[in-house]
Amino acid sequence: MGRRSALLWALVLCQVASSHGFQALSFGTSFFNAPVLSHPISPKLHTTFRPHPQDATAGARSSALKTSTCMKLSTNIQRRHVLITAAVSAWQLLQKPQAPHSILVAQPCQAAAPQGAVSAARLLSVIPEMPFGQPATNGTITPALAQEIEAQAEALEQQGGRDTVKSPLLSGSWRLLYTNAREIRNLASGLPLGFVLGKVYQPVDTTNGFFENQGEIEHVLGLAKASNCVIGDVRIAKLGTLNAAGTVNTAGNRIDVDFRRITFALDELLGRPASLRKVIVTKKDPQALQPANDITYLEQGMRVTRGGDGSLFIFRREESGRPMLTQAQREALYSEGGGEEVSLFGDAQKDGEQG
Repeated sequence: MGRRSALLWALVLCQVASSHGFQALSFGTSFFNAPVLSHPISPKLHTTFRPHPQDATAGARSSALKTSTCMKLSTNIQRRHVLITAAVSAWQLLQKPQAPHSILVAQPCQAAAPQGAVSAARLLSVIPEMPFGQPATNGTITPALAQEIEAQAEALEQQGGRDTVKSPLLSGSWRLLYTNAREIRNLASGLPLGFVLGKVYQPVDTTNGFFENQGEIEHVLGLAKASNCVIGDVRIAKLGTLNAAGTVNTAGNRIDVDFRRITFALDELLGRPASLRKVIVTKKDPQALQPANDITYLEQGMRVTRGGDGSLFIFRREESGRPMLTQAQREALYSEGGGEEVSLFGDAQKDGEQG
């Protein structure tokens, strides 16, 4: 594929990332009170296709022969038409609401824990492995299974204890296995152009007060791979603080979150490494509540978290393939110019919709 063709596909993919699915996980940021991106969709592409000249004897030929004649266009023109058509289709998809559709099939649990008292091992055993490693949601598994997962999580939360945010177990890399948050549920239900949500990780460093939300995006045919990363800071919240759901921090299990940057990257295109990145600068709404999350259950291998609106997030300790940015790398990212600025938490948080 030539440079122009590759660039066109790259631009289309980045627009899909920044304008559609990743407005939510903003892409996958909702499990730390997701920022809402007020990101305009670029103008529509306009193009005109001229009809292929009709052959003088076309009236006497079958439709199959007409098709054969049209297929004699040069290879370059065909490729150009295919690429333009793909771009136009992408923009049209981005202009219309994407109805959730279940194209993914969950795999049965590998090994169920013994029946009996609720435990982290038992809860993890009932969460199914999803295609591409994406988190299970209450929109991509059966309602009965979602209810069972959430009931077991609530039972574990009763055993959660106090001051979980002070535990050294909070630090480390965590993979999101299940959530009922609206934003990630929508992403997991399907993205345009054959792209799907993959694994979602959240590494946390309480010593330095760092966190990242890392999301993977794949194409069902392996045409491209992309990624998203939300970079932010965390700190222990004060007792007595109120979140968007109206829950008071009485157990010392809340952490405050500040978002600093959101990055979208095209990592691979047609099997070849790619390097195309977009950086978004976040700006907090001064009238919005402080973004915060409650760590309601924590042990060595599992963590249960509640978002600002009460959304449920279940994590398993698992190393991400992408190391966290160092302090120096963060400072270099913050100093980059040209980043697009977006506001966090508009009317959505006021309505209690954010997780």
